[in-house]
Amino acid sequence: MDLEFNLISLLDTAGFVQGTILGFILIFLNKKKFKTTLFLGLFLILFALQRLPIILRELNVYSHYPELYLLPLNFFWLLLPLFAVYTHQVSMLSSKKNNYWLLYPGILAFMVQLVVFFLPYSTKLEIQEPNGLYSHPFFTLGAIYGWIVGIWNLKLLQKHRIEVRNHFSYLANKELQWARIFLHFSIFGSILYMMQVYFFPRNLYSRIFFLIFDLIIIYWVSYHGVVQRNILSLSLQKKKYNTIQKNKTSKENDLPSIATESLKRLMNKIDGFMNTSESFIHAELTVVELAENLKIHPKRISAAINTVNGQNFNAYVNQLRIKKAKELLKSNLEKKLSIEGIGNEVGFRSKSAFYSAFRKETGMTPSKFKTEV
Repeated sequence: MDLEFNLISLLDTAGFVQGTILGFILIFLNKKKFKTTLFLGLFLILFALQRLPIILRELNVYSHYPELYLLPLNFFWLLLPLFAVYTHQVSMLSSKKNNYWLLYPGILAFMVQLVVFFLPYSTKLEIQEPNGLYSHPFFTLGAIYGWIVGIWNLKLLQKHRIEVRNHFSYLANKELQWARIFLHFSIFGSILYMMQVYFFPRNLYSRIFFLIFDLIIIYWVSYHGVVQRNILSLSLQKKKYNTIQKNKTSKENDLPSIATESLKRLMNKIDGFMNTSESFIHAELTVVELAENLKIHPKRISAAINTVNGQNFNAYVNQLRIKKAKELLKSNLEKKLSIEGIGNEVGFRSKSAFYSAFRKETGMTPSKFKTEV
């Protein structure tokens, strides 16, 4: 038992120390023009601070300093809302109105905890009893609010994913797949944690499991927070997206209903340019770059590809790349280049991306296609 308790104390302390340090690092790294890690850093710090009351209890601090009991460090109301604000700011939807309102219930919950913290110790003991109004109900409502925000955030990330595929030919580090994985595991993990709190509150092994789970979350979020960039500001504004908008009338910006024939003519123009220039071989080609070359608003190009071809920009560009790759696999050039080299030649950054796109388009791998030619 002592070994288990020592392990729990070690994991609690590690989570507290690592989370606060990494959180402050992310806040320090925050740069408005490149990435918005402020809210992600705050998320990590608050996530780690929740360990502090447990550490104080394990060190028997409350018996000597009872005034520290019920520190206002229950942040179930704030964690997933903070993460939602962060993902909104780094996503393709960051130009839209901010969603700071998600933080209001969490701020109110913190104020309630602050009031409770300054109550007399005897009163705090009463309201913290198992059947008290402040124990499980407050904790449960915070968790439910977090789940609601998490599900809402998943829907936002799905919209972001659609926008990314309509704007980029190179998707690495742009779809925020890591954020979706985090949300799924956080929602599922918190549900299991609630079950553990209610049904197995003294089970040491389940506590150890969730402490290790928390450590994994801390490192997962920290790593991706460092490598993630603000997708809209880095990739679209950098490509003079705003300049294109200013050069077009508000009628075009609003993108009213455009006749199908007009979209077909536009699609023919896009196809002609892409086949002639072979712009698709540039790995990081965006719809904005294509719009600059054609002197057409990006939204019109996206509308033409979506409506006429029934696919997004990423799928359209990959289709052209695979067509070119098939030509190279049939030619003498394939004797000089490896299959991976041909993938790079047509615009794919990695072998896995090339194989995945090729299989999706042809139903077979490049190797099999090569042998059957």
